[in-house]
Amino acid sequence: MKYRWRAKLAVLLAACALPGPGAARAQTPADWDKLVAAAKAEGVVTLYTGLVGNQTSKQIADGFRARYGVRVDVLEVRATELRERLRTEKVSGRVLADVMNTSGLQTREISAGDGTIEKYGSLPGLATIAPAIQSGWEERDIHAPIFNLRYGLLVNTALAAAPPKTYADLLDPKWKGKILADEFRAAGGGQSFFAVTHDKFGRVFHDKLVAQGVVFTRDQRAAERRVATGEFAIYLPFLLNYLPALKGLPVGGVVLEEGVTFTPYSASMVKGAPHPNAARLLIDYMLSQEGQGFYAAEGLGSVIDGVDDKAPEALRGLARKLLGTRALDPEDRMSKLAGEIYK
Repeated sequence: MKYRWRAKLAVLLAACALPGPGAARAQTPADWDKLVAAAKAEGVVTLYTGLVGNQTSKQIADGFRARYGVRVDVLEVRATELRERLRTEKVSGRVLADVMNTSGLQTREISAGDGTIEKYGSLPGLATIAPAIQSGWEERDIHAPIFNLRYGLLVNTALAAAPPKTYADLLDPKWKGKILADEFRAAGGGQSFFAVTHDKFGRVFHDKLVAQGVVFTRDQRAAERRVATGEFAIYLPFLLNYLPALKGLPVGGVVLEEGVTFTPYSASMVKGAPHPNAARLLIDYMLSQEGQGFYAAEGLGSVIDGVDDKAPEALRGLARKLLGTRALDPEDRMSKLAGEIYK
């Protein structure tokens, strides 16, 4: 028992020692026990997540309830709707959300523009985040990195028997009219793909890609069926963690030679959260070995060490090379440019 308290205290002190703005006072084990008790008294916490159709949110909810006896109500919405819901709740004075789970980039945009994010203070799990993740973690007092989404291509194995190997291969005339894409002009994986490839390959890449007659969709899961049935040969960008669930269908995942685009996902506490203690406890749980194990098992990039062996075998090592992620864009320059090119 004494050993466990010493270890827990060391983690809490390490969390306080993390560099960056808004560092919180270290909590003692007694402080943390009070927070856990208060969270249990609240009895419920509401999570808004932009990760639509992924079972990890339910696993996190079930695991959290099993450990702490606190119910997690989960609402899954697209990134643009999530932001609007938070803004509407703030304006109406009736906040329902406690924790927001979306891209770290959008979290920073929301914090700067809408003021709907609250600093969560010192949490034990913050000290367990891997050094490689911590080195690029900005504004760490408002969002905790939870996992990375990694994107490749989904191809119909009959229509794309010789699939693209590089991004330039997507411009081959043989793919004209055969490419389905997540919307480039709105927040999400498609816009990240647009921003990263524009940064790496220039506007000329997209001037040529638009000539391919790219068709846009906002329904990621329906896109998989449209490729499997042969309506399209390629869907991009495709969340690689969905690949194991498509086993048996005439589709395959492709990682291009230059690497994958990726989106870091974060958890944040909503300003005015009706269950603030349960909110902090839930964010900490997402960083636990158990919580990270759920994400890793779904093929999502873990932010702590020691859980990589839980990743599906089909995905291990598939997306090691990273091309880039979308940069913070306060003036929304990339979405405007995407709208200009893809009218």
